[in-house]
Amino acid sequence: MAVQSRKRERTSVGRYQLVEKVGSGGIGAVYRARDPQTDGIVAVKVLTAHLAENPVQLDRFSREFRAATKLEHPNVVRALDMGVDGATVYLVTEFVEGVSLGQMIDRQGGLKEDAAVRIITQVAQALHYAHQNKVVHRDVKPDNILIRTDGMVKLADFGLAKDYDDDRGLTRTLSGLGTPHFMAPEQYRDAKNVDTRGDIYSLGATLYAAVTGRVPFDGCASLVALSKKVKGDIPSARELVPSLSERVDAAIRRAMDPDPARRPATCLDFFKLLTARRGSRTRAAVSGPLVVKSDLPTDRRAYVRHAVGVGSNCVIDTGVGGGSQELWPLVVRDVSAGGVGLLLARRFEPGTNLWIELPSGPGTTPRTLPVQVVRVSAEPLGHWAHGCAFHTRLTEGELAAFLTEAARQSGATPRPQPRGSARARK
Repeated sequence: MAVQSRKRERTSVGRYQLVEKVGSGGIGAVYRARDPQTDGIVAVKVLTAHLAENPVQLDRFSREFRAATKLEHPNVVRALDMGVDGATVYLVTEFVEGVSLGQMIDRQGGLKEDAAVRIITQVAQALHYAHQNKVVHRDVKPDNILIRTDGMVKLADFGLAKDYDDDRGLTRTLSGLGTPHFMAPEQYRDAKNVDTRGDIYSLGATLYAAVTGRVPFDGCASLVALSKKVKGDIPSARELVPSLSERVDAAIRRAMDPDPARRPATCLDFFKLLTARRGSRTRAAVSGPLVVKSDLPTDRRAYVRHAVGVGSNCVIDTGVGGGSQELWPLVVRDVSAGGVGLLLARRFEPGTNLWIELPSGPGTTPRTLPVQVVRVSAEPLGHWAHGCAFHTRLTEGELAAFLTEAARQSGATPRPQPRGSARARK
């Protein structure tokens, strides 16, 4: 009688106890696992055996870990550990309880505009932070966007990431990496030299899929898809979903422009396109005489407010005495002699003190001013508008200088990253 043997499923790797397989891909399988040291649930990615024996793939796998450990951001899946157990190589990250955007699209088709924008703007924040840390993701797609049960969005899988500080030639010039439907056309030809604008294209393509329920260039073979990408030959999202706003449709078309130079210069710029108010002006201008009073106003109409479109980052101290920091994009909506209006996807309670670094021209020293949040209102796309009062009002000359520099920064694109920033202490 013949006896058939069945290969036993492994139940652990390193110190981690594997509970169940939750996914698999080209380079390995992902498990829900338990860490006995903390008794917490983690995700363990186990590299496929034949890939573990390939030094190039093994180095790329370790790059995923190195890239992810540099990124401490609420919208990035946190890397925890990497190890080797016999012939098995594994990577440990935080476990995200929820579904991927890809699964969500498969189940329900196109998402409502507000829901899609709320997801994509969180990914834009993660990518902007990664780019600030010189890491390019290179594989942004719905399957790599995880949505927790509470709505928090996490960007996962930096396995194809390009780290400007640690590029040892693993990606050969004229080789294409990434997922074809979401890849920028230049990434087909030369993945080694793709830059942050490749991620912006992929993010726009992901938003396209989210609102239409259709994969960009679906049904096209790779060479045909590349030809269509280079020509920008794709139905607009609004053609497929007539109810989609012109604002979001235009932002997608900008991000998916086949010419990288015509895309938004940064993910913060894409964030601004998606969150801009209808009829808002992006160029600052001094409109009439300034109204200056001696005391901080309780009525925001006490000062003339000037619309601006300056982008920046908000650095949040999450610990006391050297704790970690989080980086959030924000948009300065308006400014007056008495205060400033900020838009960001993070709520600060009234009474919180912020330190605003006003933008300044080349060769000048930025001025940092303390402000206090005096009012907060929810925006329809999951963001928060903050009205902040300066502790010491701006002089007429300081405000005029701010508006002049804001007009310069909000002008022609592409443009350098604005210098303005806001620091908040909790």
